[in-house]
Amino acid sequence: MFEEWKPDTRDPERSARISEHLRDVLASDAFKGGKRAQDFLQLVVEHALAGREDNLRERMLGAEMFGRPIDYDTSNDAVVRVKATEVRRRLAQYYLGQKESSGVQIELRAGSYVPQFFFEAGLQAEAAATSALAEPSGQPEEPPEEKPEETPTTASTAGTRTWLRVWLGSWPARILLGIGIAILTVAVLFIVERSRQAVAAQPIRSIAILPLANFSGDPSQDYFADGMTEELTAELGQVNSLRVISRTSTMTYKGTKKTLPEIARELNVDGMIEGSIDREGNRVRITVQLIDSKTDQHIWAHTYDRDMTSVLQMQSDVARAIADQVQIELTPQVLAHFNRTQTVDPQAVELFLQAAQRLDRGNPKAAIDLLRQAIEKDPNYAPAHASLADAYGWMGEAGWMSYKEAFSLQKAEALKAIALDDSRPEPHLNLGIAAMNQSWDWATQSREFQRALQLNPNAANVHWAYANYLSRYGQPDQAVAEAKLALQLDPVSSRSFTNTAFVHYYARRYDQALVDMQQSAALHADSMEVLFPLGVIYVEKGLYDQGIEEFKKLGDVPHALGHMGNAYARQGRTAEARALLPKVEKHIEKSGVGRYEIALIYAGLKDNDNAFAWLEKAYDAHDKGLTYLKIDPGLDPLRSDPRFGSLMKRVGLPL
Repeated sequence: MFEEWKPDTRDPERSARISEHLRDVLASDAFKGGKRAQDFLQLVVEHALAGREDNLRERMLGAEMFGRPIDYDTSNDAVVRVKATEVRRRLAQYYLGQKESSGVQIELRAGSYVPQFFFEAGLQAEAAATSALAEPSGQPEEPPEEKPEETPTTASTAGTRTWLRVWLGSWPARILLGIGIAILTVAVLFIVERSRQAVAAQPIRSIAILPLANFSGDPSQDYFADGMTEELTAELGQVNSLRVISRTSTMTYKGTKKTLPEIARELNVDGMIEGSIDREGNRVRITVQLIDSKTDQHIWAHTYDRDMTSVLQMQSDVARAIADQVQIELTPQVLAHFNRTQTVDPQAVELFLQAAQRLDRGNPKAAIDLLRQAIEKDPNYAPAHASLADAYGWMGEAGWMSYKEAFSLQKAEALKAIALDDSRPEPHLNLGIAAMNQSWDWATQSREFQRALQLNPNAANVHWAYANYLSRYGQPDQAVAEAKLALQLDPVSSRSFTNTAFVHYYARRYDQALVDMQQSAALHADSMEVLFPLGVIYVEKGLYDQGIEEFKKLGDVPHALGHMGNAYARQGRTAEARALLPKVEKHIEKSGVGRYEIALIYAGLKDNDNAFAWLEKAYDAHDKGLTYLKIDPGLDPLRSDPRFGSLMKRVGLPL
């Protein structure tokens, strides 16, 4: 049983136990990575133990902890309330995770910033007894001081010290000393304030939205918090004078123990957004706070409480408020987007965010089922149409659906999304991809990609797609430059380095591509995603056995079989190369995918006639593999043949 103990300066033993327990709490996993939460809890405990309860009011804490002016408007600035809520959550997490009680507890109850302290009943009595033993009524005698033998030098020094003590004790000396300390203090404060103002004067022009914490108490609702983080990132990304870090990078910090300054340095940003989301039924509450990375100071905090039908408007409101706080003037285009009024069926939002989680996990097939249901609930929900277009394109690119069906559906959904809401970049991205894959319409692809970047210059996925377009169109230097732009927006995601590796691979910079893949692996890349790029890079570096091993790990899929057959043929293992041909033909019968891959095997075998025969079949089927005609190293043996130039022209590629 725990009993409350009121802080008492006459009871240093219990105060010491509270301070020791506080150190354990702050060093725990529950508080690691939450530097501000640690500082807040330590501050309120120290004030309480010292009897300074007057300092534990919201306005006083706002001034001391967050640098607010003493008369700031607490009704519109919830920074103290937000941080106190986080501290209460972390304290609950700490005590729930304790395997055995330490006998001491600290509580910060809702509606109060005065911490309460509790001791187990047995420990309370033990502490009292220990305190009594440690404080006898009399003062112990001090042992007699041993005086060293006095020498002329020590006598002189002692005399000087005595004179100084007498002089320093006089009132003129005290006045002079006080004036000196005051001048020094003012000088130091002036320098510190000037330095702080100089740092604070630097505008915030780059920002990262960290994963919103799920405050619902239900871990299965993480997908909702993650999806809302992505949507808020997309909304803020439309502000073209602000660099907004991609969600694929910020999500790597979910559950991190790194401090905010560490994260800011890794992402190279001026500002950070952290916050939480709490959902109860159809009500959604988002709390966000803006932190200046240069000073580690909280600039602004606010809570938004809306019905699920208004969730799109809430995302725009949060993004606009952040832009206002960093003093960025919004363009008429962005203002029109933020000011639009749109409602959505709550169940459609639920299904859409569940689908986003499936896409994030590399399962577009499952996402398609959920997105179709979302559109049935709300046919006018533009983000669901855009996401469905993306899922169909993914199925086609991966060879999991026939090219004709996948890219036709991708185009149809993209056009629906644009008709419903032309302010989002995703449908234009998908329309460009579909135009190129369906009819090798390179001009439309370039135009749609550029339109997508106009709508959201911070869309890292669009920059990657544009870099890929430049590679395939035979502009390797421009592709590398575009990849560098994308890396600035997506600097710590494994997928970003895999994408960069492909750009360097097609630019024939194989050593650099391998370095990119090593960086991708260091960032915990998905093991399946690294196999294909590693395979093709190894082959072009002449490491055929290593490349073949990577392809084998991918299993019976046409892309891997075609490149593996090409590698076998170039290594001189012709029988093993030919043995793969019937396996790829089975895929053509089943899904229509594999004609380009068979041409790759024949190119490796230097059987030009069969290679061109299969390339013609790929042309008739509009095989997406032909979009790599200009840059695929596996087709190099065919390039001197006049038939190759003719085919490139028909695919719309420059010679």
